[in-house]
Amino acid sequence: MSVVSVKVPREVKERMERTKDRVDWPEEIRRSIMRKLEELEREQTIVEVDRMLSKLPIQAKGTVSRLVREDRDAH
Repeated sequence: MSVVSVKVPREVKERMERTKDRVDWPEEIRRSIMRKLEELEREQTIVEVDRMLSKLPIQAKGTVSRLVREDRDAH
C-alpha cells in the first residue's frame, strides 16, 4: 500500500481521536476515496458513451422495432 497524508483542522483531528475506539478512520477514509473514484469513473464512462452515441447516425422512427422484429422472425 501507498501512504497518503491529509491535513484536517485541529478540531476535526481532536474529534476523530475521541471516536477512534468506535471508528477505524483509515478504513473510512479509504472507502470514501474509493467511492469518489468509482463515481468519477462512472461519470467518465457516461461521457465516453455519450460521445460514441453522438457519432452514430440518427435512424428513422421505427427502424429499431423493425430490426428487432426481423431478427426475432429469423429464429
